[in-house]
Amino acid sequence: MSRNPVRPLAGVLISTLMILMTSLLGATPARAVPERAPAIELDTDLTLKIARCEGCVVSLLSYDGANAIYESLPETVTSGSVTITLPSARTAGMSVRIRPPWLTTSVPADTHVVWRYAGKAIGDTVGFKEARGKSRATGCWAGTINEAVTLTIKVRQVQYRGRPGAIAWAPVTESYLTPMERVRNGVLVSDDVISCNVYR
Repeated sequence: MSRNPVRPLAGVLISTLMILMTSLLGATPARAVPERAPAIELDTDLTLKIARCEGCVVSLLSYDGANAIYESLPETVTSGSVTITLPSARTAGMSVRIRPPWLTTSVPADTHVVWRYAGKAIGDTVGFKEARGKSRATGCWAGTINEAVTLTIKVRQVQYRGRPGAIAWAPVTESYLTPMERVRNGVLVSDDVISCNVYR
């Protein structure tokens, strides 16, 4: 009479546990994968200190050639400064449009702030006379992730192509993006938003 081999107790217990776990897991509904929380969009309070430009109307624009154009609501310089809040992500490739109060008639193109003139490095100072001698410049700021930033801009009344105009520039060269545009006597104008090379 043949006898079945005796199975070790540990093996019996393991087999029993595996059967129980399988049945329990099969009866338990699968958990739903939690949805990702939406990304938090940070804002930057950008303060522009602009002396001798009381009443100037300032707008911030941003266009990288891929995303939709961003344009802030226009704000007026009061007591020598203006603060505008915008999404931090849109500060990369940001340009600043200035409309001085002395331009009482419509102009074919708007003055934009120059962040860097050709031949200047970040941190270099630029006076009015030097700015007027420049022929290439960029109006594209490199941007920031900081919650608050203060930048200084100078604006002066000049003649542009025989008509009243304005020159606007950073007296201390700021971080910038290309392209470098051709300018006339340091004046950067555009009849549209400036397309900045954010991804190059």
